Amino acid sequence: MNRNLIERERRSNMRNLFSRLFSLLPPHPTRRSLIPDRLEQATEHINQIRTHLEGLEQRRSQLVEANRATRTTTTIPPVINISEYSNISGMEVNLITGSELNLSVSEIIIIIQEEGAVVLSLTHSNAGHMNIISIRCHQAAISYINGIDRSRLLQRLSTLIEELCSS
Repeated sequence: MNRNLIERERRSNMRNLFSRLFSLLPPHPTRRSLIPDRLEQATEHINQIRTHLEGLEQRRSQLVEANRATRTTTTIPPVINISEYSNISGMEVNLITGSELNLSVSEIIIIIQEEGAVVLSLTHSNAGHMNIISIRCHQAAISYINGIDRSRLLQRLSTLIEELCSS
């Protein structure tokens, strides 16, 4: 009696497992099929999915590689330019970098302020694969006597950009 109960439970579990498996298969034209035929269909379906998945993985790898190649060929070396405008106390800092560089505009502003300039306006745009930043500033009243050391400002900004490029 105990053995019959175990056997019934095992069959019920197997029916449930087959039912779950068959529910995952695409609809079959014939409603009633023998379990071995349905198992063969399941095996074929799994192999088709595996082949499709391998093709997708291969395509993904190709796209990732193409993206890497595109990124390396479009890397733009940073360009920093500091120029005077209107009079001796005004200056404009222009910075162009590749878009892969995570720029911290606040760090750039801090360096400019530490060198004795007051930021008047800032324009930042991302065009294609480039970041373009233009900062207009003038000398702070404190630095008006000595002026701003543009070469030191250029060096500090260059160092910041080099650090960002290497990280």
